[in-house]
Amino acid sequence: MQGNTILKFRNGDKHSYRSLFNRWYPVMCLFAKKIIKDYDDSEDIVQEVFIELWNQRSRFEGIEQLKAFLYLSVKNRCLNFQKHLTVKERFINTVMADNEQFFEEYVLESEVIQNINNAINNLPEQRRKIIILGMQGLKNNEIAEQMQISINTVKLQKKIAYKQLRDKLKPSFYISLFIF
Repeated sequence: MQGNTILKFRNGDKHSYRSLFNRWYPVMCLFAKKIIKDYDDSEDIVQEVFIELWNQRSRFEGIEQLKAFLYLSVKNRCLNFQKHLTVKERFINTVMADNEQFFEEYVLESEVIQNINNAINNLPEQRRKIIILGMQGLKNNEIAEQMQISINTVKLQKKIAYKQLRDKLKPSFYISLFIF
């Protein structure tokens, strides 16, 4: 009887395939579950193997060859599934560690930048404008021209502003050395 089912299966008979599926699917699911410990994933793997079985149906001559194919294919797919989970878990752990480090660095960097901005905003108006224009890339003569003041005033105000900022930001400066 089984020889007849295999012959029909090889020739594309769907009823024979269903008979083989009904006979071997539960057995293969239990076999897979012993390897990967998850029934839902086991079912998915076994379903994929049965699709492959149907696609390769013409190569099976007997039930022993078919059983060997099912057991070997399920075992190999389960082992590949476990390897994939291990790689995925390692990747997730790495990403989480990187994200945690990035988060801490971002928090520190944000706080340092906020301290710098606060210190600049607390400068007298003319010094603050000179520093901001300098940070935007303008040269001393361009700042002087835009603010309609002498270049020596720009230089003096910058010198005073830098000293005030250094004194006020000294603790933040040392923290920023570790960030940037």
